[in-house]
Amino acid sequence: MHMNIGIIGAGLSGIVAARELVRQGHTVELIEKSRSVGGRLATRRIGAGKADHGAVYFTVRGEALKQAVADWVERDWVSVWYADPYPRYIARDGMNALAKQLADGLTVQLNERVETVSMESGTVVVTTDVATRHYDRLLITSPLPQTFELLADLSSQVAESLRELTYAPTFVGLFEFAGDTQIGADGIIDTDLAPGLLKIINNRQKGISTSELVSVYMDEAWSEAWYERPAKDTLLEIERLLTTVTGDAPIQSRQLKRWRYAQATDVWHEPYYKLNDAPIYLAGDVFLEPDDASGRTRFESAYVSGLRVAAAMRS
Repeated sequence: MHMNIGIIGAGLSGIVAARELVRQGHTVELIEKSRSVGGRLATRRIGAGKADHGAVYFTVRGEALKQAVADWVERDWVSVWYADPYPRYIARDGMNALAKQLADGLTVQLNERVETVSMESGTVVVTTDVATRHYDRLLITSPLPQTFELLADLSSQVAESLRELTYAPTFVGLFEFAGDTQIGADGIIDTDLAPGLLKIINNRQKGISTSELVSVYMDEAWSEAWYERPAKDTLLEIERLLTTVTGDAPIQSRQLKRWRYAQATDVWHEPYYKLNDAPIYLAGDVFLEPDDASGRTRFESAYVSGLRVAAAMRS
C-alpha cells in the first residue's frame, strides 16, 4: 500500500528512514526547522576554512552501518581519520556534507518550524509556520523534549519512562588561529585536559579545513553550569581553558555553539517507538537496539534507528 509519510527532523535518523521509505515506493517529505539538513552532523564555514561542531567522527560496530560505510568510502564521502584502537571515520568535506550527500534527491522543506501535531479522522495533521500538511504516517526524530511539546495531548500515548528521559547540553567553542597550532598527533586531545574540557580538535589536522580552526567541546557538567550565562562570558572562559593547551598562540576569531540537547543522560532500549493509538513513530540516536551494550547515543544508533523505524512504518 502506497503511503504519504511525513518526517519531522532531517538529521541522520530522518534522512536514513526517508531513503528507505522512498526506496519502497512511498511519498516522503522531511520537515526541517534549520536552513540545512544534518542536525548534529554540523559544519560551519569560517573564513577560508571549515569546522565540524557537532559529531566529531563516528565508529562502526554493527553490520548495517558497516555495509553503508563501505559504500561511502568507495564514493570518497568518508575516510578514516585515525585508528586507535579502532577506526574513527570522518566525512571528507565535513560532517554536514555527508548529510547532504545522503539527503540528495529527497523532498525536504527547510526553514519550516512545526507548531502542532494532531489526529483528524485517522490522518496525521502537522501544522507548521508555513503550511498545514496531512500524512498517513508520521515519524518524529527531534530530541524527545521537543517531540513531546509537539505531540501535546498525544504524549499521553507514550510510556512514562520514555517521557522521563533527560538530556545534557554541550557548548562548543570555535577558534580560528593565526598560525599552525598542533593539537596532539592526529588533531585531537581528549584526555588529561583541564576540568570542563571534553575534547579539542584541530580541523586542519583532521583534514577538512585549509585554515587553523579548532573546535573545543565542553563536558556535560560544565555546559549545564554555564548554560544560562552570557555567551560572551562563556566564550571567554572556554578560551581561557583552551590556552592551557595552546599557550599564547594568537587567535583571530572566536564563535560559540550551544547544543541544548547534545546527549541523552539515559537511552531507550528499542530502536524506535510507536504511539499506542496513532500512526506516529519516534526515532533517533536515543533509541538503541536491545543488544547494544554501549548504552550511548551516537552516530551509529541514529543510523540504525532510522533503518529499523522505516521497516516498521512500511509493514
